[in-house]
Amino acid sequence: HGPFCLLATFALMGLRQLSVRGLRKEWVGGAVCALTAAGLGAAALEMAQIHPNQHLYFNFLVDRKTPERLRTRYAMDYSLRAMRQGYEYLLRQTPSTAINIEKKYFYTEHRRDRMILPAADRRRFTHDPSRDPDFYLSGNSPPKSLPNDPFPPVLHRIKVYNNTVLTVATQDLSQVDPAVADAYRALHQTATAGALVARGGGFDVYLHGQRLAWVKEACEPGVLRRKFWLALYPVDADRLPKPRQRWGYFELSVRGARFDGKCLGAARLPDFALTRVRLGQPGRWETEIHF
Repeated sequence: HGPFCLLATFALMGLRQLSVRGLRKEWVGGAVCALTAAGLGAAALEMAQIHPNQHLYFNFLVDRKTPERLRTRYAMDYSLRAMRQGYEYLLRQTPSTAINIEKKYFYTEHRRDRMILPAADRRRFTHDPSRDPDFYLSGNSPPKSLPNDPFPPVLHRIKVYNNTVLTVATQDLSQVDPAVADAYRALHQTATAGALVARGGGFDVYLHGQRLAWVKEACEPGVLRRKFWLALYPVDADRLPKPRQRWGYFELSVRGARFDGKCLGAARLPDFALTRVRLGQPGRWETEIHF
C-alpha cells in the first residue's frame, strides 16, 4: 500500500499546482484539498461504523445491500481476522469451562488471533482429539450452491454490510435456544417417519420428500468430528455448473448435530431429478442411494 499512498500524494501536490483559466491556483488547490478531505472523511466515518472489521471496507460503488452478495464475489475476510471476535464470544458463552475447538483453528495460523487475548483466556482453548469439538468456527465461506439444512446450529453470526464473515456453531443442542433444539428434534422425527433407503457405518438413511436424513441411534464420541460428504448426480448434466460437469455431480459437505444420545445429519435434495446420491465421511463410511 505504501507506493500507492506515495503516488496519491504526488498526484495531490500536482493538482494543487494546476492553473485553471480565470481561477487562482490557491482556489484550485483549496478545492482539491476539500474534495480529498471529504472523500477520506466519508471512508473514515464508515470504517468507524463497522469497527472492529474496518479492514473489510467496500465503497459505495459495490452493492452492499443485497444479503450475502459480497462474499459470493470477494474474499471479504481472506485472513479471517474476525476470528478473534468468535473467540471472545465463546469466552462469554462458556465462562467457567475449557473450550475444545477444531484442530485446524487450534494449531494453524489462526492461533495468532488468540494472542491478543489475556493469557488466562488463551489457556482455556484446547484441542482434544478424543472427543468432538464443542464449537465450530467458520469464516467467509460462500453460500452453498444447493439448499441445505442448517447443520450444525449456528449460535452467533458476525455480519458486515449484510454479509456473514464469521459463524460460531455447535453440535450440542443443549447449547442452543430451546426452539432451535425442538426444531432439530422434529427433523429427526420427520426423518424416521420416511422411507429407510440405506444403511452404513451404523447410520440409517431415510428419505422423506426432498430431505435426505441419516441417523445414528447410539452416537459415540468422535463420530461427528468429521463432516458428512454428499455427491448428488443429476439426470440432466446441464444442471451442473460448468466446472463440475467433468465430474458429473454436485458436492455438499455438512456437519451433524448431537442430541439425546443420537447423531443426526440432513440435506435437502434439489428439485430436479437425480440418478443417485453417495453419502459418507472421509475414511469412515459410504453408502449409495439410487433413484
